Amino acid sequence: MPTRRTAIATALAMIAAPALSFVPSPPLVAIRRARLADAAHRQAGRDTIDVFGLNGPRPAYWRAYRFGVMAERYSARRALHALTPTTAAEADALVAYFAERAEITGNPETARAARRRLRKVFARPGAAPAPDLPLALKPPAPS
Repeated sequence: MPTRRTAIATALAMIAAPALSFVPSPPLVAIRRARLADAAHRQAGRDTIDVFGLNGPRPAYWRAYRFGVMAERYSARRALHALTPTTAAEADALVAYFAERAEITGNPETARAARRRLRKVFARPGAAPAPDLPLALKPPAPS
């Protein structure tokens, strides 16, 4: 006869089993991490201007915090760039991430850099076919 502790552990394992079966793919996790790091970097920049002004001196603790945020952003992007999307969902998510970054900045150079990065990623062996580029990533029409 099982003990009460064994019965409770078995019940919890059965409840948790469906939740544990879904493990997100590494590229989707890397995209989420990069999005969060980008958002933290933008928010830290806005906070810097709000608290210290445009040309105000920054204390050492704030500079250390900003460097930590930038280091995490760099690490998240490096992890993202090291992975190759192997499914159509991963490829769509990667293109959407770069399109979102291009829309936020509004800079055509960001879109150009994103197109270049995506060309490199989808040229890797084993990569999923590249999806169509959204409007934010399309090159401007020649004038």
